[in-house]
This record gives sequence, C-alpha cells and structure tokens, in this order.
Amino acid sequence: MQIYIGWILLILGGLLFLAQVISSVNFGLAQRLGIQESPEESDTLLQTAERYVAYWDLITLGWLPLAGILMIFDHAWWPIVALLGGAIYFDTSGREAAKNISFKKEGIRLGNEKQQKVFFASYILMAVIGVALIGYSAWELTSYVKLN
Repeated sequence: MQIYIGWILLILGGLLFLAQVISSVNFGLAQRLGIQESPEESDTLLQTAERYVAYWDLITLGWLPLAGILMIFDHAWWPIVALLGGAIYFDTSGREAAKNISFKKEGIRLGNEKQQKVFFASYILMAVIGVALIGYSAWELTSYVKLN
C-alpha cells in the first residue's frame, strides 16, 4: 500500500509542482493552459497574488513528491517528509480557500465560475490528501517508536 500511496503523491504532487513551475517561469502560459485564472475574467490584484504565491509554492510544494519518492523506495525518512508535506498541503489548501473567499467578498474578480469551482475543488482535494497523509505518517511514526 505504501508504494501505491507513494506513486499517488509523486504523480499528484508532481503535477501541482509542475503547474507552479510553469506559473513561475511563464505566468501567461499558465493562464493560457488554465492553470491560472484567465486574465480577461480576473482582477490584476488576484493575478499578482497568484504569481507570487507560485514562487513561494516552488519551495513548499516539493515536499509531497519528495515524500512519494521516499515512500516508493521505502526510505526511513519518508514518514517525516510525508508529515511535513501533509501539513503544508493542509495549510495551503485552507489559506488559498480563505484568500479566495475574502477576495470574492470584496468584489475582486476571480475568473469564470468553472475555474473557481475547479480551483476550490482542488483545495478540498489538497486538504483531504494533507489530513490523510498526516494521519498515515503519524501512525507509521508511532508504530516505529513502539518497536524501538
């Protein structure tokens, strides 16, 4: 099961990380690909915020694919890295959702309805992955501590 979870983390986490690499290197391309909000349907404040968030995400979102690689190879550090990655995903999903809810309440255009729903669904998925990974990692760390 650990190997399957590792592949899921590597693929999903890697795709999100790749999306942020594209957003950081060429934000216009990310918008054309639908990775970022459409410039015609979103305010510049949101676009600026998302561009800078993409830069920060290059540092923070790499932990989940790294955890996946460590799980696949059954490296001893995978539970610690996965715990960090899960916590970061849970935090990121909540902050992104809160930011977008706040922007929407203040009348800032956030892209079309379909984009907003897809992005919000991705935050929910990130939160679920984060919580599940925190639980799985903590359980594995607890099992390790009991054995030693």
